[in-house]
Amino acid sequence: MRTSSPPSHRIPTRPVTDRWSYKPIALLLLVPVIVAAAGLTAVVIAPPFVGMSMGVKELDKKLQAAGANFTRIPPIPQRSTIYANDGKTVLARVYLANREIVPLGEISPVARQAVLAIEDSGFYEHGALNPSSMLRALAANIRAGEVVQGGSTITQELVKLTLGDPTNRSFGRKFQEVALAMRVEQRYTKNKILEMYLNQVYLGNNVYGIATAAQFYFHVPASKLTLPQAALLAGMIRAPNTYDPLRYPRAAWLRRNDVLNRMIGLGPTNGGVTAERGARAKKQPLGLPKNVGQIHLPTPPFIVDYVKQQIHDDPNGWYSFLGATAKQRDKALAEGGLSIVTTLDPNWQRAAQDAANQPWAATPYHPDHRPTADVGLVSLDATTGAIRTMLSGKHYQKDQVDTVTTVHQPGSSFKPYVLTAAFEQGILPTAIYSGVQGVIPDPRCMTNGQPWDVTNAEGTSLGSMNLYDATAYSVNAVFARLILDVGPENVVAVAHAMGITTRLPAVCALATGSVGISPLDQASGYQTLADGGIHCKPFAVAEVLRGDQILYRQRPDCQQVVPAPIANLVNDLLKGPVTYGTAASVFSSGWGKWPIRGKTGTAQDNTEVWFAGYTPQVVTAVWVGSQGRPYPLADYWGYDVFGATVAAPIWKAFMLSVLQGYPVERFPAAGLTTVPNVIGKPLAEARKVIRGAHLQPAAQVVPSYLPAGTVVTQDPAAGTQAIPTQVVTLSVSNGVAPIVTLPDVVGSTLSAANGALGAIHVFVTVVDQPVKHSDKSGIVLSMSPVGGTKVKEGSSVTLVVGVGPKPSPSPSPSPSPSPGPGNGKGHGGGGGGGNTALAFVSRAVP
Repeated sequence: MRTSSPPSHRIPTRPVTDRWSYKPIALLLLVPVIVAAAGLTAVVIAPPFVGMSMGVKELDKKLQAAGANFTRIPPIPQRSTIYANDGKTVLARVYLANREIVPLGEISPVARQAVLAIEDSGFYEHGALNPSSMLRALAANIRAGEVVQGGSTITQELVKLTLGDPTNRSFGRKFQEVALAMRVEQRYTKNKILEMYLNQVYLGNNVYGIATAAQFYFHVPASKLTLPQAALLAGMIRAPNTYDPLRYPRAAWLRRNDVLNRMIGLGPTNGGVTAERGARAKKQPLGLPKNVGQIHLPTPPFIVDYVKQQIHDDPNGWYSFLGATAKQRDKALAEGGLSIVTTLDPNWQRAAQDAANQPWAATPYHPDHRPTADVGLVSLDATTGAIRTMLSGKHYQKDQVDTVTTVHQPGSSFKPYVLTAAFEQGILPTAIYSGVQGVIPDPRCMTNGQPWDVTNAEGTSLGSMNLYDATAYSVNAVFARLILDVGPENVVAVAHAMGITTRLPAVCALATGSVGISPLDQASGYQTLADGGIHCKPFAVAEVLRGDQILYRQRPDCQQVVPAPIANLVNDLLKGPVTYGTAASVFSSGWGKWPIRGKTGTAQDNTEVWFAGYTPQVVTAVWVGSQGRPYPLADYWGYDVFGATVAAPIWKAFMLSVLQGYPVERFPAAGLTTVPNVIGKPLAEARKVIRGAHLQPAAQVVPSYLPAGTVVTQDPAAGTQAIPTQVVTLSVSNGVAPIVTLPDVVGSTLSAANGALGAIHVFVTVVDQPVKHSDKSGIVLSMSPVGGTKVKEGSSVTLVVGVGPKPSPSPSPSPSPSPGPGNGKGHGGGGGGGNTALAFVSRAVP
């Protein structure tokens, strides 16, 4: 039956559910037609089968049962597209079947007409089956002695493509496909069936669906297909390889004209075209563009491979919405029709490529040297962790070498992690360390039974210096001694918290950067410093969509891992390398107004060099070296290579390009604070005072004669310089005086006696006694109670002290603090520099 193809919005002429009922004649014709489709050998078997056991009612029941489990057509696999951060620049397409799904309304009417004309011109009038077509196919197959013609409808073909088994041509399978086709017609409108079919069909060269084919063969959207183009694609459906216009243009041209002849035969009122229009179309060549079949995409940048691997591994659990397993997520990526918008800025990527391929950097002194030196560059948004640039090698599109997630020795660019751990433990940047190179005898640094021999980059020893200068000049000997005070295990913990994902051994060699990390990790770690101690996990996917539906939108995953004052202090030290230290020559001229912090790094034997640095907005890490077998970079460039000679200039060129338009932001001020004196204060007041000095109070209860809740001692002592957020430990009285044993101070000087008695918090009364010999002057002659007596803390002890022959002194009625040992640790006397004790001395006249 002929009919015109309705517009895409037209609803079938009868209700969908009516198509479930079939006249008895259609059912009686069903079996021989299926037999014809399954193969002529079954013709002999089928009629007895029908006569013996399958009447019309029986057949209807079996059809109902065969399709009973049907619920819907499964989702059609569709390629996914990966975009740059603008959501427009296509970086790559990922697929098993190269298919773009479009709604029926986005397929040109002439394309729909062409497909219906050659495949199923009565599609909108018959149901799941077309008995007349089946009978014609049966007759043709019998005449030919083989299966030469099918009688399937578009609905049946859709079932074969989506629910069928192409390798199973058995009678039972064909019977089930007919039942499923009837279910499909009950479940979906005609327009929806046609839409699914046009998106499903294979059209050669790994191209699926008419929209993808329109782009592949003609570089136009499906909505713009012309009559000759539509006829060519429609003709390919039956045998896409036979009528492939790229390999067999003559066969494709003839097949296209067959379709046009069919459309002329139908006429414009029955879904075809006029004879005149068809004739004009037949005269036209295939009209394939010169670059037909070419994908208009360069080789994807490294970030595409990174995104695919991140979705596969899902280390942070961000992509579980695509599936619980790696296999499920891979399938969703390859077949889910996703639009993945990355964080990559294409302008930044070009800037990185240009910086890495500057003439001086790309032209070696020894051009024949192999392997060549390469570059890895990663740039992050300092406040979110978004990956803006990933340059994996100078020519990733050619060599496909990963330089940004593989590990390399960071050299001195690892030192900021040691500094951070040191400051967290209260070591001050003004601390003085020796810069003398040589053997470090500490047993913790032994390797294979041998001590650690540390050398400075210049190969010479240096004098003592503070951490500001040691950082600016990258003095290995200082940091070798510093890590012993900090503890390698603490450096590892800090580095991991700041963003280093590589498993680091707790070894002393961390101080000189002998353990490999990746440029991505390095950028991530430095991001923590740039954002005031807040670490944001790096991410490459901004959002994932399916059509207009947003499936996922990445939110920055950030947390404070380093106290802000400590991060600010590290930032203050990292100003040194770029202003007066190892990289000062790079930034002394030609740099803009943006404040920067950074650190150079050079691996052993100058085989790898680094510069990692940042502004408050952008973090970038640059590595230069060779993949595989490392070699001194002087062999390639012809001169000694350090972080400042190669990596820092690449960093500078890149950052000067991408920072244009960014406002100037300053780093927060850094500095030390003075510990206030809170001895004798109530705990609540003491805490307030300590916090007011930007320190953190921590209280512990101790026995004491002082009223409960009173601060007895503090550590560090009042007046000490400290790093903001450092903990001040307060010992607070519980109001219960402990029992102490009096030391025997007879024969000691008054000063020594005061120290000993002040340490156990007893009050001292001094009684002067004249003596004839000057050697007894100032010496304790007796004490009461005597030494060894057990008394309560806060008790009184009387000391008789010798006074030489001179006028008797006036009595001192007012108590004064007793001097203490002042060792900075434990309990001390009132005048000491450590934990101040509340012991008092008074004098009396005998």
